[in-house]
Amino acid sequence: MVNKTELGRVEELGFVYNDEALAGVNELYHICLRDSIIPECGGQSALELGCGKGLWTKLLCERYNSVDVVDGSGGLLKQVTSRNINCKAKLIGHLALVEDFKPDLGKKWEHIYITFLLEHLLDPVSVLKKIKDYLHKNGRIFLAVPNANSVHRVIAFRAGLIKNISELSDNDKRVGHRHVYTLKLLRSQVNKAGLTIVSEKFLGLKPLSLKQMMDLSQEVIWAFCTSGDLAGNNAAYIAMEVTHP
Repeated sequence: MVNKTELGRVEELGFVYNDEALAGVNELYHICLRDSIIPECGGQSALELGCGKGLWTKLLCERYNSVDVVDGSGGLLKQVTSRNINCKAKLIGHLALVEDFKPDLGKKWEHIYITFLLEHLLDPVSVLKKIKDYLHKNGRIFLAVPNANSVHRVIAFRAGLIKNISELSDNDKRVGHRHVYTLKLLRSQVNKAGLTIVSEKFLGLKPLSLKQMMDLSQEVIWAFCTSGDLAGNNAAYIAMEVTHP
């Protein structure tokens, strides 16, 4: 049964993603992450769960022959599919909550992207369990989440702005986050879903909040985006590649 309350929530959040406050600094981080996580060689087929403004969809459509994208926001889905109408890939949009999405019988994908979605879900483990059945035998699922141990969150905790590093910030609540991920939590959910971890990496350096970085130059922001190696486990984001056991 379709959860109409959740659908309405997702549609409402769709407007947030077009807010200029989330452009600029935030988009530079996502572009850097996207370019680092999506394989340069692409592949035959990709499934993207949650499209946001379509920053990831754009590159997927350049690197794959066919792309299916699922989102609960009709507004975002229409925006993303129309912007990629002349892309290399055959792009198909599916209006549905990821929890409710059901592909055509027997359809599977080479690669599945669940990037910056798990933190929005009520039950991430159940979604991961379901999605693994849509993956080719030798396929891969690419995950990415914000890191609770990011430098900017640790600084906020030490300054007394948040009670602990896993507390939802005002910006987390604004964009609809329900969880803040540590590597331990992400590993636990992946294992509970019956998936095998292929690789893990930390990406990006975020020394301050997005709002605090808005007045910095693009060059400085891009340097932060590409400097996750300086932060170690305190990098801004966790990326993980998983597959069937």
